[in-house]
Amino acid sequence: MLVTRCLPAYGSFGSIQRPPGCWRPYRASSPFNRVLPVHPKLAGDSAAVVRRLLAFGSIQNLTAGQSGTRQDFGRPLYFSSPGDPVFTLACTRPSLGPCLGLEQRRIHVPDAARPAGGSDAHMSVIDQPHKLEYDLWQVQSKPRGGGVLRFSAGGVISIDGDGRGSGAVAAGYGTAAGLVREEELASGQINHALFMFVHCDSGRAVYPAQRTGESCAQLGEPNADAPPEGARFQLAMSDAQIAQLPVPAWKQTILRAMARYGMVVGDTGGQWGIATESGLVYTSFGQPDRWVSFSRAVGAPYYAPDGDYVLNLADGVDWARYLHVVAPCVSAGSC
Repeated sequence: MLVTRCLPAYGSFGSIQRPPGCWRPYRASSPFNRVLPVHPKLAGDSAAVVRRLLAFGSIQNLTAGQSGTRQDFGRPLYFSSPGDPVFTLACTRPSLGPCLGLEQRRIHVPDAARPAGGSDAHMSVIDQPHKLEYDLWQVQSKPRGGGVLRFSAGGVISIDGDGRGSGAVAAGYGTAAGLVREEELASGQINHALFMFVHCDSGRAVYPAQRTGESCAQLGEPNADAPPEGARFQLAMSDAQIAQLPVPAWKQTILRAMARYGMVVGDTGGQWGIATESGLVYTSFGQPDRWVSFSRAVGAPYYAPDGDYVLNLADGVDWARYLHVVAPCVSAGSC
Protein backbone atom coordinates (compact mmCIF):
# COMPACT_ATOMS: atom_id res chain seq x y z
CA MET A 1 0.00 0.00 0.00
CA LEU A 2 1.28 3.48 -0.87
CA VAL A 3 2.46 5.53 2.08
CA THR A 4 0.33 8.69 2.00
CA ARG A 5 2.99 10.80 3.71
CA CYS A 6 6.33 10.09 2.12
CA LEU A 7 9.31 11.86 3.68
CA PRO A 8 11.61 13.48 2.79
CA ALA A 9 9.18 15.11 0.40
CA TYR A 10 9.41 16.07 -3.26
CA GLY A 11 11.08 19.45 -3.58
CA SER A 12 13.97 18.56 -1.28
CA PHE A 13 15.69 16.05 -3.57
CA GLY A 14 19.21 16.58 -4.86
CA SER A 15 22.65 15.02 -5.20
CA ILE A 16 22.75 13.94 -1.55
CA GLN A 17 19.06 13.63 -0.70
CA ARG A 18 17.68 11.07 -3.13
CA PRO A 19 13.96 10.21 -3.20
CA PRO A 20 12.99 7.65 -0.54
CA GLY A 21 11.63 4.24 -1.44
CA CYS A 22 8.04 5.34 -0.90
CA TRP A 23 8.23 8.11 -3.53
CA ARG A 24 6.86 7.68 -7.02
CA PRO A 25 6.31 10.16 -9.88
CA TYR A 26 2.97 11.08 -11.51
CA ARG A 27 -0.55 11.31 -10.16
CA ALA A 28 -2.31 8.43 -8.45
CA SER A 29 -4.58 7.84 -11.47
CA SER A 30 -1.60 7.38 -13.81
CA PRO A 31 -1.69 3.99 -15.56
CA PHE A 32 1.68 3.32 -13.92
CA ASN A 33 0.35 3.94 -10.41
CA ARG A 34 -2.99 2.12 -10.37
CA VAL A 35 -3.17 -1.21 -8.56
CA LEU A 36 -4.53 -4.00 -10.76
CA PRO A 37 -7.93 -5.54 -9.94
CA VAL A 38 -7.97 -8.87 -8.11
CA HIS A 39 -9.11 -10.65 -11.27
CA PRO A 40 -8.26 -8.32 -14.19
CA LYS A 41 -9.66 -8.93 -17.64
CA LEU A 42 -7.07 -10.68 -19.77
CA ALA A 43 -6.13 -9.95 -23.36
CA GLY A 44 -7.68 -12.45 -25.74
CA ASP A 45 -4.26 -13.56 -26.95
CA SER A 46 -2.64 -13.59 -23.50
CA ALA A 47 -1.40 -17.20 -23.62
CA ALA A 48 0.09 -16.85 -27.10
CA VAL A 49 1.84 -13.57 -26.27
CA VAL A 50 3.34 -15.03 -23.09
CA ARG A 51 4.67 -18.01 -25.07
CA ARG A 52 6.25 -15.64 -27.59
CA LEU A 53 7.76 -13.52 -24.84
CA LEU A 54 9.35 -16.53 -23.17
CA ALA A 55 10.67 -17.65 -26.57
CA PHE A 56 12.78 -14.47 -26.56
CA GLY A 57 14.72 -16.02 -23.68
CA SER A 58 14.88 -15.69 -19.90
CA ILE A 59 14.13 -12.43 -18.14
CA GLN A 60 17.38 -10.48 -17.94
CA ASN A 61 19.06 -10.29 -14.56
CA LEU A 62 19.77 -6.94 -12.91
CA THR A 63 23.41 -5.93 -12.69
CA ALA A 64 25.39 -3.42 -10.64
CA GLY A 65 28.86 -1.97 -11.00
CA GLN A 66 28.91 -0.73 -14.58
CA SER A 67 27.51 2.77 -14.14
CA GLY A 68 29.12 5.17 -16.60
CA THR A 69 30.61 2.40 -18.74
CA ARG A 70 29.50 1.32 -22.21
CA GLN A 71 27.48 -1.41 -20.53
CA ASP A 72 25.41 1.14 -18.58
CA PHE A 73 21.88 0.99 -19.97
CA GLY A 74 20.32 2.33 -16.79
CA ARG A 75 18.40 5.59 -16.69
CA PRO A 76 19.75 8.29 -14.39
CA LEU A 77 17.24 10.73 -12.89
CA TYR A 78 18.68 14.01 -11.65
CA PHE A 79 16.90 16.66 -9.60
CA SER A 80 17.80 20.24 -10.41
CA SER A 81 17.62 23.45 -8.40
CA PRO A 82 17.68 27.15 -9.40
CA GLY A 83 21.34 27.33 -8.41
CA ASP A 84 22.44 24.79 -11.02
CA PRO A 85 24.03 25.87 -14.35
CA VAL A 86 21.73 26.75 -17.24
CA PHE A 87 21.80 24.68 -20.42
CA THR A 88 20.16 25.32 -23.78
CA LEU A 89 18.67 22.15 -25.21
CA ALA A 90 19.55 21.24 -28.80
CA CYS A 91 17.87 18.27 -30.47
CA THR A 92 20.33 17.10 -33.14
CA ARG A 93 18.65 14.09 -34.78
CA PRO A 94 14.87 14.55 -34.74
CA SER A 95 14.54 11.99 -37.54
CA LEU A 96 15.39 9.32 -34.94
CA GLY A 97 12.53 10.32 -32.65
CA PRO A 98 10.54 13.25 -31.31
CA CYS A 99 11.96 16.30 -29.55
CA LEU A 100 8.66 17.22 -28.00
CA GLY A 101 8.79 20.78 -26.68
CA LEU A 102 12.52 20.75 -25.95
CA GLU A 103 14.29 22.62 -28.73
CA GLN A 104 16.01 25.77 -27.42
CA ARG A 105 14.56 25.40 -23.93
CA ARG A 106 16.82 26.70 -21.17
CA ILE A 107 16.87 24.50 -18.09
CA HIS A 108 18.91 24.07 -14.94
CA VAL A 109 20.96 20.86 -14.77
CA PRO A 110 23.35 19.77 -12.00
CA ASP A 111 26.88 20.38 -13.28
CA ALA A 112 28.03 16.88 -12.30
CA ALA A 113 25.10 15.12 -14.01
CA ARG A 114 26.13 12.66 -16.70
CA PRO A 115 24.21 10.51 -19.19
CA ALA A 116 24.33 6.73 -18.97
CA GLY A 117 27.40 5.30 -20.71
CA GLY A 118 25.59 2.86 -23.01
CA SER A 119 24.44 3.65 -26.54
CA ASP A 120 21.06 4.94 -25.31
CA ALA A 121 22.85 7.59 -23.21
CA HIS A 122 19.68 8.37 -21.25
CA MET A 123 19.53 11.33 -18.91
CA SER A 124 16.47 12.85 -17.24
CA VAL A 125 16.32 16.06 -15.24
CA ILE A 126 13.42 16.82 -12.91
CA ASP A 127 12.85 20.53 -12.36
CA GLN A 128 11.35 20.49 -8.87
CA PRO A 129 10.06 24.11 -8.65
CA HIS A 130 8.15 23.78 -11.93
CA LYS A 131 7.33 20.07 -11.52
CA LEU A 132 8.63 19.20 -14.98
CA GLU A 133 10.49 16.11 -16.14
CA TYR A 134 12.92 16.58 -19.03
CA ASP A 135 13.79 13.29 -20.74
CA LEU A 136 16.80 13.13 -23.07
CA TRP A 137 17.93 10.21 -25.24
CA GLN A 138 21.41 9.82 -26.68
CA VAL A 139 22.99 12.78 -24.94
CA GLN A 140 26.06 13.69 -26.99
CA SER A 141 27.59 16.66 -25.20
CA LYS A 142 27.13 18.50 -21.91
CA PRO A 143 29.78 21.15 -21.25
CA ARG A 144 30.92 22.04 -17.75
CA GLY A 145 29.27 25.07 -16.21
CA GLY A 146 26.42 25.39 -18.72
CA GLY A 147 26.05 25.89 -22.45
CA VAL A 148 24.44 23.81 -25.19
CA LEU A 149 23.28 20.33 -24.20
CA ARG A 150 22.98 18.18 -27.33
CA PHE A 151 20.86 15.02 -27.61
CA SER A 152 19.04 13.00 -30.26
CA ALA A 153 15.43 12.93 -28.99
CA GLY A 154 13.34 13.52 -25.90
CA GLY A 155 10.39 15.29 -24.36
CA VAL A 156 9.05 17.17 -21.35
CA ILE A 157 6.07 16.21 -19.19
CA SER A 158 4.58 17.17 -15.82
CA ILE A 159 5.78 15.17 -12.84
CA ASP A 160 2.16 15.42 -11.63
CA GLY A 161 0.72 14.17 -14.94
CA ASP A 162 -0.10 10.67 -16.16
CA GLY A 163 3.47 9.79 -17.18
CA ARG A 164 2.74 9.84 -20.93
CA GLY A 165 3.67 12.18 -23.77
CA SER A 166 7.46 12.27 -23.60
CA GLY A 167 9.91 11.16 -26.26
CA ALA A 168 13.00 9.44 -24.83
CA VAL A 169 11.60 5.88 -24.85
CA ALA A 170 9.85 4.13 -27.75
CA ALA A 171 6.34 4.04 -26.29
CA GLY A 172 6.28 7.73 -25.35
CA TYR A 173 6.38 7.40 -21.55
CA GLY A 174 8.31 9.59 -19.20
CA THR A 175 11.69 8.00 -18.48
CA ALA A 176 10.83 7.91 -14.76
CA ALA A 177 7.78 5.72 -15.47
CA GLY A 178 8.20 2.27 -13.96
CA LEU A 179 11.88 2.73 -13.15
CA VAL A 180 13.18 0.54 -10.30
CA ARG A 181 15.38 2.49 -7.88
CA GLU A 182 17.83 1.16 -5.30
CA GLU A 183 15.97 3.00 -2.54
CA GLU A 184 12.85 1.00 -3.38
CA LEU A 185 14.58 -2.36 -3.15
CA ALA A 186 16.33 -1.34 0.06
CA SER A 187 13.00 -0.32 1.63
CA GLY A 188 11.15 -3.40 0.39
CA GLN A 189 8.46 -1.49 -1.49
CA ILE A 190 7.75 -0.62 -5.11
CA ASN A 191 4.51 1.33 -5.42
CA HIS A 192 4.11 1.37 -9.19
CA ALA A 193 4.13 -0.72 -12.34
CA LEU A 194 7.50 -1.68 -13.78
CA PHE A 195 8.89 -0.48 -17.10
CA MET A 196 9.35 -3.51 -19.33
CA PHE A 197 11.47 -3.89 -22.45
CA VAL A 198 11.07 -6.76 -24.92
CA HIS A 199 13.21 -8.16 -27.72
CA CYS A 200 10.85 -6.75 -30.37
CA ASP A 201 7.21 -5.70 -30.60
CA SER A 202 4.26 -6.53 -32.84
CA GLY A 203 4.36 -3.21 -34.70
CA ARG A 204 1.28 -2.06 -32.77
CA ALA A 205 0.72 0.17 -29.75
CA VAL A 206 -2.02 -0.17 -27.12
CA TYR A 207 -2.79 2.07 -24.16
CA PRO A 208 -0.80 3.53 -22.44
CA ALA A 209 1.77 3.45 -25.28
CA GLN A 210 1.60 6.20 -27.91
CA ARG A 211 4.18 4.85 -30.35
CA THR A 212 5.91 1.61 -31.28
CA GLY A 213 9.51 0.47 -30.99
CA GLU A 214 11.39 -1.95 -33.23
CA SER A 215 8.99 -4.54 -34.61
CA CYS A 216 9.94 -8.18 -34.94
CA ALA A 217 9.42 -7.86 -38.70
CA GLN A 218 12.18 -5.25 -38.78
CA LEU A 219 14.49 -7.92 -37.35
CA GLY A 220 13.41 -10.46 -39.93
CA GLU A 221 11.20 -12.29 -37.43
CA PRO A 222 7.41 -12.74 -37.47
CA ASN A 223 5.23 -10.15 -35.74
CA ALA A 224 2.65 -12.81 -34.87
CA ASP A 225 1.96 -13.02 -31.10
CA ALA A 226 4.71 -10.52 -30.26
CA PRO A 227 3.69 -8.10 -27.49
CA PRO A 228 2.54 -4.65 -28.60
CA GLU A 229 4.02 -1.57 -27.01
CA GLY A 230 1.90 -0.79 -23.96
CA ALA A 231 1.05 -4.42 -23.18
CA ARG A 232 0.76 -4.99 -19.43
CA PHE A 233 2.06 -8.30 -18.14
CA GLN A 234 1.05 -9.46 -14.68
CA LEU A 235 2.56 -12.13 -12.47
CA ALA A 236 -0.65 -13.81 -11.23
CA MET A 237 0.58 -14.69 -7.75
CA SER A 238 -0.64 -13.63 -4.32
CA ASP A 239 1.63 -12.05 -1.71
CA ALA A 240 1.42 -15.32 0.23
CA GLN A 241 2.55 -17.35 -2.79
CA ILE A 242 5.44 -14.97 -3.41
CA ALA A 243 6.47 -15.13 0.25
CA GLN A 244 6.77 -18.92 -0.04
CA LEU A 245 9.17 -18.80 -2.99
CA PRO A 246 12.79 -19.72 -2.22
CA VAL A 247 14.06 -16.32 -3.44
CA PRO A 248 15.65 -13.40 -1.56
CA ALA A 249 13.67 -10.50 -0.11
CA TRP A 250 14.77 -8.01 -2.78
CA LYS A 251 13.41 -10.30 -5.48
CA GLN A 252 10.13 -10.74 -3.63
CA THR A 253 9.81 -6.94 -3.63
CA ILE A 254 10.04 -6.91 -7.43
CA LEU A 255 7.68 -9.88 -7.81
CA ARG A 256 5.05 -8.19 -5.60
CA ALA A 257 5.16 -5.14 -7.88
CA MET A 258 4.75 -7.41 -10.91
CA ALA A 259 1.69 -8.94 -9.24
CA ARG A 260 0.07 -5.78 -7.85
CA TYR A 261 0.84 -3.32 -10.65
CA GLY A 262 2.26 -5.34 -13.53
CA MET A 263 4.97 -4.63 -16.09
CA VAL A 264 4.19 -2.25 -18.97
CA VAL A 265 6.05 -2.68 -22.26
CA GLY A 266 7.76 0.57 -23.24
CA ASP A 267 10.78 -0.22 -25.40
CA THR A 268 12.59 -2.88 -27.41
CA GLY A 269 16.04 -4.46 -27.25
CA GLY A 270 17.75 -7.36 -25.49
CA GLN A 271 15.62 -10.37 -24.49
CA TRP A 272 13.08 -9.00 -22.02
CA GLY A 273 13.31 -7.43 -18.61
CA ILE A 274 12.71 -4.38 -16.45
CA ALA A 275 14.41 -0.98 -16.39
CA THR A 276 16.45 0.35 -13.46
CA GLU A 277 17.96 3.65 -12.46
CA SER A 278 21.65 4.04 -13.25
CA GLY A 279 24.18 4.15 -10.44
CA LEU A 280 25.44 7.38 -12.03
CA VAL A 281 23.00 9.28 -9.83
CA TYR A 282 25.48 8.51 -7.05
CA THR A 283 28.88 8.13 -8.71
CA SER A 284 28.67 11.29 -10.82
CA PHE A 285 28.61 13.22 -7.53
CA GLY A 286 31.57 11.31 -6.10
CA GLN A 287 29.45 9.03 -3.92
CA PRO A 288 29.61 5.23 -3.68
CA ASP A 289 27.29 3.40 -6.06
CA ARG A 290 24.40 2.30 -3.85
CA TRP A 291 23.51 -0.44 -6.33
CA VAL A 292 26.92 -1.98 -5.69
CA SER A 293 26.59 -1.56 -1.91
CA PHE A 294 23.13 -3.13 -2.03
CA SER A 295 24.32 -6.04 -4.16
CA ARG A 296 27.16 -6.78 -1.76
CA ALA A 297 24.82 -6.56 1.23
CA VAL A 298 22.41 -9.15 -0.22
CA GLY A 299 25.22 -11.47 -1.29
CA ALA A 300 24.85 -11.07 -5.05
CA PRO A 301 27.68 -12.87 -6.88
CA TYR A 302 30.40 -10.86 -8.59
CA TYR A 303 31.06 -11.75 -12.23
CA ALA A 304 34.66 -10.78 -12.88
CA PRO A 305 34.64 -10.95 -16.73
CA ASP A 306 32.00 -8.20 -16.89
CA GLY A 307 33.02 -6.44 -13.70
CA ASP A 308 29.53 -6.46 -12.22
CA TYR A 309 27.33 -7.96 -9.53
CA VAL A 310 24.39 -10.06 -10.71
CA LEU A 311 20.95 -9.89 -9.10
CA ASN A 312 19.30 -13.03 -10.43
CA LEU A 313 15.73 -12.40 -11.59
CA ALA A 314 15.30 -15.43 -13.84
CA ASP A 315 15.42 -18.33 -11.41
CA GLY A 316 12.87 -19.46 -8.83
CA VAL A 317 9.68 -18.39 -10.65
CA ASP A 318 7.45 -20.45 -12.94
CA TRP A 319 7.02 -17.67 -15.48
CA ALA A 320 5.13 -19.83 -17.98
CA ARG A 321 2.53 -20.74 -15.36
CA TYR A 322 1.94 -17.38 -13.69
CA LEU A 323 2.61 -14.71 -16.31
CA HIS A 324 -0.30 -13.37 -18.34
CA VAL A 325 -1.27 -10.27 -20.33
CA VAL A 326 -3.94 -7.90 -19.05
CA ALA A 327 -6.41 -6.32 -21.47
CA PRO A 328 -5.52 -2.72 -22.46
CA CYS A 329 -8.86 -1.50 -21.05
CA VAL A 330 -7.58 -2.39 -17.58
CA SER A 331 -4.65 0.02 -17.96
CA ALA A 332 -7.08 2.64 -19.23
CA GLY A 333 -9.43 2.07 -16.29
CA SER A 334 -12.36 1.42 -18.60
CA CYS A 335 -13.14 -2.22 -17.74
